[in-house]
Amino acid sequence: MLPLNDLCWLPERIFLRPLSTLELSHNLKEGERKVLERYYSLSAVGMFSGDHTVMLQETLSTLLIANLNVTKEQGYLVYAKTQTHNTFFDARWLDEIASSCGIGHWEKLTVSLNHCASALSAIHLLKNRVMKSQQPMILITGEKAFHSDINKLDNSVMAEIPAAMLLNAGRSQWQIKNTAVRHLSSFYNNHREITPSRRRELFSSLEQDYYDFYLYVLDRFNLTIDHIDAIVPGNIDFPMLNRIADKLKFKGDFFTEHISRYGHAYCSDILFNLSSLLKRFEGKRILCVAMGMGITMSCILIEKNEINEVNHVTNSVIR
Repeated sequence: MLPLNDLCWLPERIFLRPLSTLELSHNLKEGERKVLERYYSLSAVGMFSGDHTVMLQETLSTLLIANLNVTKEQGYLVYAKTQTHNTFFDARWLDEIASSCGIGHWEKLTVSLNHCASALSAIHLLKNRVMKSQQPMILITGEKAFHSDINKLDNSVMAEIPAAMLLNAGRSQWQIKNTAVRHLSSFYNNHREITPSRRRELFSSLEQDYYDFYLYVLDRFNLTIDHIDAIVPGNIDFPMLNRIADKLKFKGDFFTEHISRYGHAYCSDILFNLSSLLKRFEGKRILCVAMGMGITMSCILIEKNEINEVNHVTNSVIR
């Protein structure tokens, strides 16, 4: 079990841009905007005024100010991202951010595993190493939607929302109890290069695949849907998420309240959604599920540590 000690995002640094203002920056045409508004319930997208370095540096420093004890230890700083072209591989940009925040001595790495599922997949990949080392890990996310070719999808608009999660830094009220990843190999080839009929066939099955993933992880974790008190999905395809909740007969808190105002924030969705949920959550189990192009689905199961009621998870926010 991996202690979840803290979560951080900076809502006061995010400004919400109405979809009607995105024609130039996102090449969002009126017809596309109306589809996003009427069918996918989007009204705005979250944007960060600072550049890529500033957004990550401010988020990391805010998290560490609230957890100064970990800066004296060795640890892991992991940046999870979807885009492979938003940083320069031969520049020491992550080292510079870490040093400016007082953890330059930590091990640093960047992972781009499976697009928007990369953050949860990174936890799945690194959890055993982190627990064995008995060292803290910070997972940081957030990307700039810097070009009109990549800052929107058919069913969403890409948001700039940095977020960070502190793990394995001592006992905590919350812990990551289990993780799972499933890759759908049928989506491996670029869908734009296959025939229209095959493309329709693939995407018509995606909702069932997403539903089946929930059944798979519940079975793997020896749980039923009634054992889950909240589900935190990625901020994408609001109508499909509602249909999945109905199909699961889920009666708990299905956290979709950020979709309309913030849009889809690459790997950050789960982190900043979870941070907001925990401010008011009184249940025991939370299932977080992300889906990335590929198609890869990743999840983490978070449980309340009822044996050791210590060190409540805080939500670090710039005041």
